[in-house]
Amino acid sequence: MKVRDILNIIDSFSPFFLQEDFDNSGIQVGNPEEEVSKIVVALDLTKEVVAEALKSKANLIVTHHPAIFNPLRNITSKDNPVLLFALRNNLNVISAHTNYDLSKDGLNDYVANLLAIRKIKPIIRSKEKTYKFATYVPVQFAEKVRKAIFEAGAGRIGNYSEASFNFNGTGTFKPLEGAKPFIGKKGKREEVDEVKIETLVRERDIQNVLNAMKKTHPYEEPAFDIYEILLEASEGIGLLGEIWKEMQINDFIKNVKKKIGLKQARLIKGRTTKIKKVALCTGSGGSLIEEVNKQNADLLITGDINYHQALHSREIGLNIIDIEHFYTEKFFIEALTERLVKVGVRKDLIIKSRSEVSPFEIL
Repeated sequence: MKVRDILNIIDSFSPFFLQEDFDNSGIQVGNPEEEVSKIVVALDLTKEVVAEALKSKANLIVTHHPAIFNPLRNITSKDNPVLLFALRNNLNVISAHTNYDLSKDGLNDYVANLLAIRKIKPIIRSKEKTYKFATYVPVQFAEKVRKAIFEAGAGRIGNYSEASFNFNGTGTFKPLEGAKPFIGKKGKREEVDEVKIETLVRERDIQNVLNAMKKTHPYEEPAFDIYEILLEASEGIGLLGEIWKEMQINDFIKNVKKKIGLKQARLIKGRTTKIKKVALCTGSGGSLIEEVNKQNADLLITGDINYHQALHSREIGLNIIDIEHFYTEKFFIEALTERLVKVGVRKDLIIKSRSEVSPFEIL
């Protein structure tokens, strides 16, 4: 298994094109063609994580936060000591940041499940498009084409796969000069019993589905339709959900602290002391305050709330629990490891970093 294989596997369940404009997920440094010895999964690229990789003879580190966020003019021991250390030791680094935050069964979903929050929808839905894809196939080849496009990603609706609608009809065509028809003769119009296969395809899969159809379709020039449909995405930034029963906010905070492993949490008090509808955004969710308030959430759980955001939240009556950036995202290690193993990466290849700690100390 090569570095690019791990990159492609992550892309299959958390497409990198979903990442926010400010982000820099993907391969950070390294050689995509290098064989992977072992993989260290970590929240950040730190000197401790690099040391873990070297000690365990791993040559790939997968982090949540990108090691490179902004363009670099140089890499020096003064300004980028950890990155330089990784380069000198021939380590490969991949980051899966906002693409993993936004994706289905990503980090927000993992933490929500941990806190027994039933997801209703994302706070802000993904901009990924959904397409209706249709192709016309001779009856005897229909199942072969169906199987190929399903394997390429077509036909997924919620918790269902291989969904399509099929109906029979008559296709007509006349091969012209230069054509090499599979059926029929040049200059003569043909009529063929065909099946129209119609299905849904996500934007991330559309090219793979098109390639799979062309590869298995018997015609030299297969006919097909692709058009965008309006469908609300189940993926997006953060999530809005409900807890199992209405609770006093102080009781809920105790539960959160226990589940997350917190010694303390910051509370901005809002309009109600009882909560049921809860919003969650791992990392920094202060920019979502207005959107969460519009959706009538009783509480937002996130990190990195600044002074002015706290004042505004109190003014509009939105409860916020700030549990710190690190504690909202430390579960990336466990969550991504589970996903990698689920899709076929050998468990013995993966090392979960044990050196990750919050950079803050409580005095």
